[in-house]
Amino acid sequence: LPSTPPEFELADLSMDLVSRLESPRSRELELRTSFKSASAQFKGDLAGNYYPLTGMEESVRQQLVDDHFLFMSGDRNLTVAGMERDWPEGRGIFHNKDKTFLVWVNEEDQLRIISMQKGGDVLGVFKRLAEVLRLLEKSVKKEKWQSIHAR
Repeated sequence: LPSTPPEFELADLSMDLVSRLESPRSRELELRTSFKSASAQFKGDLAGNYYPLTGMEESVRQQLVDDHFLFMSGDRNLTVAGMERDWPEGRGIFHNKDKTFLVWVNEEDQLRIISMQKGGDVLGVFKRLAEVLRLLEKSVKKEKWQSIHAR
């Protein structure tokens, strides 16, 4: 197995914000809206909540920090690359109720999908990740975007 998980990217939503002609903010908002729609379809152990960074309640923010789930602004490399424009607009985090599956929306990648749990059930972690990817791909195709692909 590779030492780092594959990163998945929506084929028609390049994160190269510097070279984009259209508004980066509009693309981030489009992705956030589409992900929120897709995540509303998650059922069973995948069901959870999406938390936008903009307007996040302090108690929610603190809990996400305590869980080591929340990403923060201020990464020098992201700033130099122009990827923190309009921070925190269009960014958020989703996690299921068991906190074994989370998605960062518009952090460094469009979607950073993480499946994890304590113990050694690697197959369970992989099955959860595969199911999430299947559901997201279905939603992306419904939204008429090209596809999700590993890079």
